Amino acid sequence: MTEAKWVIRSILSLYLVTTGIFLLIFFVLWYQKLYEELVNVKTSGLKDAHRTIVLSVINSKYTPITQACKDISSVSSLKFAILDEKQILCSSLDFTPKDLNVSVRTRGIYKNKAFYIAAMDSTSYYLQKGDDRKEDFERESIQDGALRTFIVGEDVGEDLVLIRSKVLAGALFSFLLIALVSYFLVKIAIKPLENKIKTLNSFIKDFTHEINTPLSVILLSIERLEQQKNVLDEVKFKRMKLAAKTLSQTYSDLIFYTFPDTISNEEEKIDMKELVSERLEYFKLFFEQKKLDLSVDLEANNFLVASKSKINKMFDNLLNNAIKYNKKGGFIQVKLKDNTLSIKDSGCGIDEENVKKIFDRYARFNKDQGGFGIGLSLVQDICKEYKITIKCNSKLREGTEFVLSW
Repeated sequence: MTEAKWVIRSILSLYLVTTGIFLLIFFVLWYQKLYEELVNVKTSGLKDAHRTIVLSVINSKYTPITQACKDISSVSSLKFAILDEKQILCSSLDFTPKDLNVSVRTRGIYKNKAFYIAAMDSTSYYLQKGDDRKEDFERESIQDGALRTFIVGEDVGEDLVLIRSKVLAGALFSFLLIALVSYFLVKIAIKPLENKIKTLNSFIKDFTHEINTPLSVILLSIERLEQQKNVLDEVKFKRMKLAAKTLSQTYSDLIFYTFPDTISNEEEKIDMKELVSERLEYFKLFFEQKKLDLSVDLEANNFLVASKSKINKMFDNLLNNAIKYNKKGGFIQVKLKDNTLSIKDSGCGIDEENVKKIFDRYARFNKDQGGFGIGLSLVQDICKEYKITIKCNSKLREGTEFVLSW
């Protein structure tokens, strides 16, 4: 994924998450509004039914509540129950109402049916348990001991499904529409950046292609001149060779970092002892130039299944740092044992605060040495790809050790 695409996805994700939260709040509130409207419409007639039940019970004040309830059921199609806070005194319902707050006058939907709960009172009468009646004013809260009516209206299941479908469809359509518009807006906004990145990548590709030919000629010429040492100034020759190898390493890092797809991903069983020995031989001139004491302890039978070119690049970067940031006349220790490779140096070391940041792209904590700050970032990427654990132990002005295990 290119950086432009990564930026587009990151901006879109952040925008859509934020927008999604606001849309969720809006459509939840809209659903609540539609729900309440449905409840109001479907329970409007239940208030009259409640009044009919209360007046019927009051008019038959010498009849027990249970009998009055049966009489009302027999002459009407009302589905209701008379109850208090503890028990149901009588009921013509097809079910037993549970988990309902009957302490306040309320209306709502229960088991897909509209319902209405209110105290059995009127302007002049207020019913208590048993046969006692008491005058009181109408209240929103239902007093303890007061009887309630629980009246059930028509089935509103289909209406609820319709409301939910309407809200869900509206939410999905709005989100998709906003996502589509946002995508095109971000694409338009990010287009200049994408063009710049493409131009830069094209430049780097052309540049690396152009530099490859002269670099190859230089290295080949040095190899041929090496066979004629008797006619060469050895010191100047070594400087030429070091400069060419340094340029080759920089070129390799640039290609590896900018165009990773061009690097072979073919995996093979790598003999790590053989690989480390080959790379140490390659860097031999660098050790001599800085007069570094190299200590090597390599055990056999240490294998790793990976791309050899990538493992070469990983080891080269770690060893190159051990040389680059080392002091003149210092030491480097390379150990390989039990699928663990360590590279320790006597260099300048890293501040404890910066140790956690060394694998960050473009991170550089020593301005005296060259480099782009991409070497250890490449190392970490390769380690992650092949599940290699890498640890860095470092003390400022004492040295650094990288330990890799697989």
